[in-house]
Amino acid sequence: MVSTALGAEDGNALVEFVVLSVALLIPSLYLVLTLGNVQSAVFAADAISYDVARIHATEPDPSRAMERANRHTQLILEDYGLATGEVVTLHCSVDPCATPGGTVSAQVRIPVPVPGLGPVLGKTGPVTVGASHAVQVDQYRASR
Repeated sequence: MVSTALGAEDGNALVEFVVLSVALLIPSLYLVLTLGNVQSAVFAADAISYDVARIHATEPDPSRAMERANRHTQLILEDYGLATGEVVTLHCSVDPCATPGGTVSAQVRIPVPVPGLGPVLGKTGPVTVGASHAVQVDQYRASR
């Protein structure tokens, strides 16, 4: 005759397995989600810094360059699921930015939200990632 009931030892081993699995799985899953958010923000910061510097180095009209850069920044932040806002600091070696021979530098700082801790830490969280990129404006481009 085969017994289908678990013995006391088998039941304890199963409970220990479940408890240890949950105790290890939940923090590991949380770590993966948090690192995914950080890596996503790093990709966004890198793309924004590169593109904003290029936009300002190639667009001769400063107001149009600012409009295009802001629109592009908001689009990337939305695509990566990050809070939209002012994240770019722009520095031009000469005014306007697209002056031949000048340098355009864009520095980006993005606060990263921590999953599940929004009510405690606020929307931004304790982690901020950044990227910067500098573009040399073509010296032989036609100026206005």
